[in-house]
Amino acid sequence: MQRNLASLLLQYARLDRKRSHDGLNASEAELLAKLNRYLSNALMPNVPPGAERRTSIRVPAELPCRWAPVARREDGRITTLSRTGAFIRTSTPAPVGQEISIEIQLPAGGTLEVPGSVANQRLGADPERCGMGVRFGRMAREAMDRIDGLYEHSILREYGTPDGSGKPDDDATSE
Repeated sequence: MQRNLASLLLQYARLDRKRSHDGLNASEAELLAKLNRYLSNALMPNVPPGAERRTSIRVPAELPCRWAPVARREDGRITTLSRTGAFIRTSTPAPVGQEISIEIQLPAGGTLEVPGSVANQRLGADPERCGMGVRFGRMAREAMDRIDGLYEHSILREYGTPDGSGKPDDDATSE
């Protein structure tokens, strides 16, 4: 199932990217919705249908980053990533609504800087659970393409190599 999950997540990612860049035809939009329902249920079984407000499915990630509200830089780690945002584990999350700049360490070297705004915070005594949910801001297409690459890299890292079928398993995505 892990390999099939990787295939389905990659197909979802590619359709979601096409939706945001070029638009989808009716059959592609239907397939994207079907994949979204199936994957949301598979990855977040305890979240009731319709309760998830994010527009893009989150996947586990391990990406070092630095973020800055205005004057100072803080270290953090992106622990979940979607095409539209991330959760940054940090001991000093910025306030909700704060505009920030995020400098992401790329797996192959170098960095990517993207804008974001803090959507929520998680505070507490356990530093492994502290951090902030960030919604990415407007960015150039090249930066979005790099986010898409990080998203696909995170899928492969977490779920392994796809099964190679290139199409969804009808049994896997049927409702």
